[in-house]
Amino acid sequence: MRKVKKALGIVGVGILTIAILWGMGIISKSIGKHTATEYVQENYKEMNLRFEDIEFSTAYGDYIASFIGEDNTIYNFRLFLGQLPISVVYDSIKQSLV
Repeated sequence: MRKVKKALGIVGVGILTIAILWGMGIISKSIGKHTATEYVQENYKEMNLRFEDIEFSTAYGDYIASFIGEDNTIYNFRLFLGQLPISVVYDSIKQSLV
């Protein structure tokens, strides 16, 4: 019985930790950074864009990932699904929805 309680305690701490990290935006920002970086590598590898930042946009309710080009031009990519940014929906290079 003690082992079960201990295991449940460990699982509970793990869930609480994930909830805190998610609430702070750390997990969703990491997911968004990965999503945007993969999109840029797949579509614009020749431009040598470098990841700059990712922030939550209250205006859109989504994340905006910024990349910088060799000429210091900043390109933004809007990521869909708010707290779980798993796809790019706006591409500032194409200046259109994806």
